[in-house]
Amino acid sequence: MLGKFLTSKYAALIFDCDGTIADTMGIYYRAWNRAVAECGGQVPIGWEAFRASGGRCLRETIGEYNRATNSNLDPGVLMPAMEKYVREILPQFKPIIPVVQLIRREKNRPMAVASSGKRENVEFVLDKIGIRSFFKAVVTQEDVKHAKPAPDLFLKAAELLGMNPKQCIVFEDSPLGEEAAKAIGMDCHRIPYDWWDPKLREE
Repeated sequence: MLGKFLTSKYAALIFDCDGTIADTMGIYYRAWNRAVAECGGQVPIGWEAFRASGGRCLRETIGEYNRATNSNLDPGVLMPAMEKYVREILPQFKPIIPVVQLIRREKNRPMAVASSGKRENVEFVLDKIGIRSFFKAVVTQEDVKHAKPAPDLFLKAAELLGMNPKQCIVFEDSPLGEEAAKAIGMDCHRIPYDWWDPKLREE
């Protein structure tokens, strides 16, 4: 699918990380449900609902969960609990091979990562795959005020690459990420969900 993807008409390439470069969404799903149970949540979130939240920062996802389930989970408690489990199981992630092959092929082009994830986790993934040095910029939730679907992450990535947003293409798995890219005139190529391994979301 990406083997002959034409990138020559774009000045720069910007990649989401979770679900795009790395098959991590199932891992975050397991960590989420473990943390919710630990913090007293009575309703585990379903996979489809969790997948639909992809691109949002964790605090916003907790807010959505509380509203949907009439819960009152404290982000200040749930967020560190989830991060604890993420650190335990994140090493089980798998690279999304077609995307990583594209990144390696284009390693001499201006490229950036723009992720709603935590910098520590994003850099761990890039380092483990061995591609971090290919990116001129890595932008994460710590670097912007608003997560996707706001375009802040992509705007910051384009700025650090020295590019007009319309000169860039974004590679994304989530509808929220696509919405963020298109809001500032960036083309977006969606990564299909069927590239994810369902076993990674199973306990």
